[in-house]
Amino acid sequence: MAMTAARRRWLPDTLLVRILAPGVFALVVLLLVSLVVHASLLRQAAERGAAEVAAHRVAGVAEAIAAVARPDRSRIAQALSAPDLALSWGDAPDLPSDRARAAPDLAHVGRLAEVTREIRVAPGLSDAEHGALRDVAVSVQLVDGSWVNARVLAVSLIAADDAAFRVAVGTVAAALLICVALASRVAAAPLARLARAVRHLPPDGDAPLPHVGGPQEVRDVTEALDGALRRVRDLLRQRSLALGALSHDLMSPLARLKLRADELPDLVLRQTVQRDLAEMEGMVGDVLAYLRGADGGGEPAVPVSVTDLVQVVVDEFAETGTDVEERRLDEATVLARPVALKRVLRNLVENAVKYGANPWIEVLTDHPGVEVRVGDHGPGVPPEDLARVFEPFFRGDRARAAGGGSGLGLPTAKAIAEAHGGALELVSAPGGGTIAVLKLPPTSAVTPARLPSKPSA
Repeated sequence: MAMTAARRRWLPDTLLVRILAPGVFALVVLLLVSLVVHASLLRQAAERGAAEVAAHRVAGVAEAIAAVARPDRSRIAQALSAPDLALSWGDAPDLPSDRARAAPDLAHVGRLAEVTREIRVAPGLSDAEHGALRDVAVSVQLVDGSWVNARVLAVSLIAADDAAFRVAVGTVAAALLICVALASRVAAAPLARLARAVRHLPPDGDAPLPHVGGPQEVRDVTEALDGALRRVRDLLRQRSLALGALSHDLMSPLARLKLRADELPDLVLRQTVQRDLAEMEGMVGDVLAYLRGADGGGEPAVPVSVTDLVQVVVDEFAETGTDVEERRLDEATVLARPVALKRVLRNLVENAVKYGANPWIEVLTDHPGVEVRVGDHGPGVPPEDLARVFEPFFRGDRARAAGGGSGLGLPTAKAIAEAHGGALELVSAPGGGTIAVLKLPPTSAVTPARLPSKPSA
């Protein structure tokens, strides 16, 4: 678990990385093994070449020493020595015990096979600075059992072009790495396109997922996801039809009850029943609006002047005797469903009027997008309730104390805001009160639909 967390901290957990990382690791291991094997083979070739060079020099000497009498052999060996070749004759081989080995493969050199019974060598010590092997020792046993010992002080080597080898290996590694990276990107690209297509699907659209290409597995996922989306859309469409029927079935009896309530002779009872019916009608409307969700009841989206829409809502509240302060109204246009967006604004202002005091509203375009802020100077929302106010049917203590309401106003407003590509949040105002912030994406190069403003009462 800790290793997985560390890996995600250092590397992005993407398909590209998951494909590329094992390939890079295998490539690094392969390169290291290749370099080790290359160095080992170079060492073996150098030792074999040095031993053959030394054996060639000893071959003629051994034949000459074998041709003279034993008492003269030491003198002859010393006479045949050279500055880079030390010769001696004796009854035992003179080799470093830690490096000595038998070398029957050198019997073919010169006439060694005719005058010797055994050949032993001791590979030299590497002298990288001078490109040579030093202290290469060869001992050959003559047919009479005596030994001719030769020590070649330095055998020059044909320098292997390690730099060229490393450049070649690096070039191959880079080419393989580029191929692996390109293959990984090609494999991951269809999934990235599919993710983008799903994220940009309109919430109320019936368009199928675009063809993203890629291997068969990705095409299968695309088809399965497209089928699931069609089933979800069908279910939502059926729910909308059922809600339409439910709306008719519920509203019609309520309308009849309201008419009958108007005929009640008792004034107090009539007002009580009318108030209860109005509350019931509002609750049914809230439930239907929430269940209708983000589709807006099929209302088309058009360019709308947010400033005009805010003015209409403010004027409607003014007609009922409620003043809403207009602080700053920047001219802003968005692509929206006017009725749905107006419902959001009305709900936010109603909450500010009902649960606060001195409501105010403003439209800001200082940042990318449009912000509509609705605030009040009331007691505010308790911090523990701020995270829950958008839960369906949730009502805080103050809302329950005020009476009425279904707990669906803010969830419905949030759903409508998100369906417009925006967001809705509540924040506590400095010094008391609550501010509802409605964020909407901007619409450029459009002509807003001008909404008629109602005159203030």
